[in-house]
Amino acid sequence: MVVEAQVGAAALLRDALGPSLERLRACRADAVAPETVHQARVATRRLRANLKDLRSVFGEGWDGDVRQELAWIGGLLGGVRDTDVLAVALEAELEEADDRVRRAGGVLLAEVGRDRARPLEQLIYGLGHPRFAAVVDRVGALIDAPPAPDVEIRPAIVVSPAWRGLKRIVRALPLEPTDAELHAVRIATKRARYAAEMFLAVEPGARRFARRAGRMQDALGRHQDAVVAVAWLRSRTGTGPEVAFAAGWLTARFEVARDADRQAWRRPWQALSQPEARFW
Repeated sequence: MVVEAQVGAAALLRDALGPSLERLRACRADAVAPETVHQARVATRRLRANLKDLRSVFGEGWDGDVRQELAWIGGLLGGVRDTDVLAVALEAELEEADDRVRRAGGVLLAEVGRDRARPLEQLIYGLGHPRFAAVVDRVGALIDAPPAPDVEIRPAIVVSPAWRGLKRIVRALPLEPTDAELHAVRIATKRARYAAEMFLAVEPGARRFARRAGRMQDALGRHQDAVVAVAWLRSRTGTGPEVAFAAGWLTARFEVARDADRQAWRRPWQALSQPEARFW
């Protein structure tokens, strides 16, 4: 029998959501740096997931439309982050290429850099807009003044819905899932992990669950990165023969990685779905 820890609502919001809010605020100071963008995007997604899961405690309307506003910020960050992930993936593959492919691959990397310019401009504009400041302030207000600050929150109330959602999606998968279906599994895994991580400070078992969910998320993330890279490379048109050859070489590499990772998530899923992984 699992004996659940409990944590007060005020402490949970401060300790679990506070760091994400600070990472989001930090993005205003250095929106150009890839790591800053990455941390802010993760923070935005984590905040959205946490606010949704906490509806089971505070009620459906407790966060107003803050999640929708965070989705707007996430979209700005995502446009930049996606190009950063693609660039890193291309660079890693080009390290294994011969000189011919590596030289032509530089042209493709330059294209990725140009693809980043427009969303970065939009991100910088958005970060300076009063709408961004208003969202940050509203999240801060939710953390500082929860509807029921003294209520004791059990992990099961928050984590179980996310866990049930993940199990439902996995069990509905066909024998050969599509890329889109696997991406949906990744999103659900991430939500379950974020829900568990809200209780890291009070429940040792939360770390075990989050670690296993993280391994599954990583495997699905590698698959999704390969899917995106293949789609981007196939969209390249009007390039010369050398660049076209490099794009074809890279596409083949990513297709192999994509297909290899299509099943890689199943082993960490087996570990995550063991009863011992549950802490609620």
